[in-house]
Amino acid sequence: MKLPNTISSIIKLLLVAMLLMATGLRAESPENGSAERVVITLQDALIQAMQQGQKAGYGSRLKLLTPVIQQTHDLAVIIRSVLGAHWVKLDSGQQQAIIQAFQTNSVATYADRFNQYDGEQFRILEQTQLPRGRVLVRSQLVKADNGTVNFDYVLHKPGESWRIINIVVDGVSDLALKRAEYSAVLHENGINALIDMLNQKTSHIEQNQK
Repeated sequence: MKLPNTISSIIKLLLVAMLLMATGLRAESPENGSAERVVITLQDALIQAMQQGQKAGYGSRLKLLTPVIQQTHDLAVIIRSVLGAHWVKLDSGQQQAIIQAFQTNSVATYADRFNQYDGEQFRILEQTQLPRGRVLVRSQLVKADNGTVNFDYVLHKPGESWRIINIVVDGVSDLALKRAEYSAVLHENGINALIDMLNQKTSHIEQNQK
């Protein structure tokens, strides 16, 4: 007489377990396309580049990071934001030229700076909502001596995917730094000088890797 009850209890437990699994899968699905996941994708690639370090060389780090940075950053929006009112004064050819120079320099800078590994790890701290539909993902780079560097990412969602549009490192905005530097060049010598400056920075990085 107890057997049917036991079977019934087992079936109920199995059904509950299946329901919980299904619920868990639905909960995880949005995370795969979340702003946090975009930051994790970038940071995982940076750690991998650091682990490759000098052994693999600059070219290998560049090859690894190029598609990841293009996927996780909205570089065209970043450079438009940096240039501000200057952007609308450029013709289409100048706009494309500055976007290309900025993209190439951005990837080269990542490959240059994240070039050696000493046990560092990234960790996500929190994700918070910002005005205008943007999101802030706060994280830290934990160094081998347990010291930390704060990396806060601002992302927007222009289409189906979240993209990084600013990085704040220990309270210093990369966007603000670039605005100050680029504006000075624009005011002094114009857009062609800024494009040349970015290309020269990229060339300098490449030459130092040889």
